Amino acid sequence: MTSKYNKIRHLELLRRFLDFKKQGKDMYDLYLENRDEYLELSRYQRMLHDCFFWRHKKEFVLSIENYINDSIDFEQFEINFSKFWWKSMNENKGVERDLELVKNFEYDPKSDGFGSFMTCIFRQFEVLEDEECTEQEVKDYVRNTLREIQPYL
Repeated sequence: MTSKYNKIRHLELLRRFLDFKKQGKDMYDLYLENRDEYLELSRYQRMLHDCFFWRHKKEFVLSIENYINDSIDFEQFEINFSKFWWKSMNENKGVERDLELVKNFEYDPKSDGFGSFMTCIFRQFEVLEDEECTEQEVKDYVRNTLREIQPYL
């Protein structure tokens, strides 16, 4: 589902949340006071999150392709993919709560949902570790995810 990004509204909501923080409150307090604003701010934060992952789409896709084409084994795929996942997470860390960074942020609508797809793949490593699936099931999941995101690349 593609959402329209409104930087002015995002900054308004972020200022409101930062005022809450100064009062010793958190996101849950915003949720209790105004559920719609909480959901809207959360949506904007997800959009930022997606953009940070989108910046590394070439690396993610190359790692995925190498894995499903058997150019690398599962262990190497997990190492490569995790490196870019953590890099994206760290770049995103704190940005959603920094007015100056949000003011200068340029949203790319093509990124919509990309971070969620990459996080779902990353979570497969945990599922495998917990022995809830096999390496082949992870590979099939990764292959299907690539097919799903291919039209957006």
